[in-house]
Amino acid sequence: MVLLEHTFAKLYNKLENHHNHNHHHHQNQTNHDHYNQPEKFLASLHAFRSEVSRFIGHLSLDVLKPGGGPSSSEILFLSLTWIEKCFGILPFTNKAFANLLVDIDYPLSTWEVGSIEGYLSYSLCLLEIFNSISSSLSHLAQSRLSLVHRLSVLEDSSLPSSMATKHLKPIEPCCSNFNVNFANELSKESDQGRIFSGKEWVVSEALKEMKSLGFWVCGILLSGLCSNNKPYMELREILGGFDGSLVVTLDSKINEQIMEKIPVLKEVKEINDSVAQVLLDDSDVAAKEMQTKLQVLENLCDVVRTMVDDMFNKVMTQRTELIDCLRLKKGPKNSVV
Repeated sequence: MVLLEHTFAKLYNKLENHHNHNHHHHQNQTNHDHYNQPEKFLASLHAFRSEVSRFIGHLSLDVLKPGGGPSSSEILFLSLTWIEKCFGILPFTNKAFANLLVDIDYPLSTWEVGSIEGYLSYSLCLLEIFNSISSSLSHLAQSRLSLVHRLSVLEDSSLPSSMATKHLKPIEPCCSNFNVNFANELSKESDQGRIFSGKEWVVSEALKEMKSLGFWVCGILLSGLCSNNKPYMELREILGGFDGSLVVTLDSKINEQIMEKIPVLKEVKEINDSVAQVLLDDSDVAAKEMQTKLQVLENLCDVVRTMVDDMFNKVMTQRTELIDCLRLKKGPKNSVV
């Protein structure tokens, strides 16, 4: 997953220059607030929010029950199974957004500059976060493979036990490579106090919800993978918190814990406990239990990786479609690079 940041930056500059006059005129004509929007647009946005809210409600009941969500101990244990269900918010909301565009009859080919800039900024930031998640998953996969190899050495009876267990070490947390400054700048670009109306207003409001949901779930996932609450806190700070978002109630149930405790993946904790047990008694039973837990971790990481890759591809496809529309609008003499 490689992001062509400079290319997209050039796209923003060219787009702004090309539409500067029209955009200025549009802003002067659309000084409306929520209550001045046509009723049909309010109804469409309400339907979008209700659809997403129902999904979040089911998610809350499913994962925030006893034993289903975060623990209440000094360390916050986040299971990959729990995070997988939370990540399902993204494809669901993405589909709901597509339905919203159909409902208000606003295909990408007719989008105004404000809608285009808002989506491009949001989606580019999301792609950057997906890259960081993929990098963290790769680190976890490499650590798992190392332990699998050490277990195979342990099974070789020709080697002394001390030699076989010499390099058997617990999984260490990785450092997130999330570029918070890049994400912060993109967020500022998309929130420059623009005033929208009509279909642009609907898209702007829907993108705010998508951004909150995306940053929330990705922040939790990154913090769990890195055993550090910093990614969650950084993404939360970029948004200024989740007040007013559909996810605010769900977030309130874990916010205090993830801000005050060290988030650790439940599956990683169990494997590290197994490592300690193998080093303690060097038994076949302990080694086999560890092997089973390593397999569980591999399967869950594969599921999460697939979900992240699928969302990355969907977002890239939408971006490509939107940029192609811009090329057609600008014509051959002013093609987008």
